[in-house]
Amino acid sequence: MTIDRAELFRFAWQLARKQLWVLRLPASRLRSLFPEALSDAWAELKRRAAYRAAQRKAHANARPATEVRSDIQALECKDRLSGSDWHRLDMLRGELRAANHAANGVAA
Repeated sequence: MTIDRAELFRFAWQLARKQLWVLRLPASRLRSLFPEALSDAWAELKRRAAYRAAQRKAHANARPATEVRSDIQALECKDRLSGSDWHRLDMLRGELRAANHAANGVAA
């Protein structure tokens, strides 16, 4: 997980300016707001990096679309669908959509 320091500081100053405006403080107080903004920016960028890593991991472990389609067809060919079957069918359709996006090179 790599965080670009320039991006971190730009984001922190942006948060500090936003906080300055929200609190309706004079511009001379901007520097006093920066430490908290830097901490918030660091936490947000770490959260975003973790989210991107989780997305990459999910795409790496994704099943091929043909395999998901066959599971959907097997489920749809049942005589009756219970509540859990409908839930599973929704999950499979979401997985199929993600697999199609991954196959086309589009982020899900």
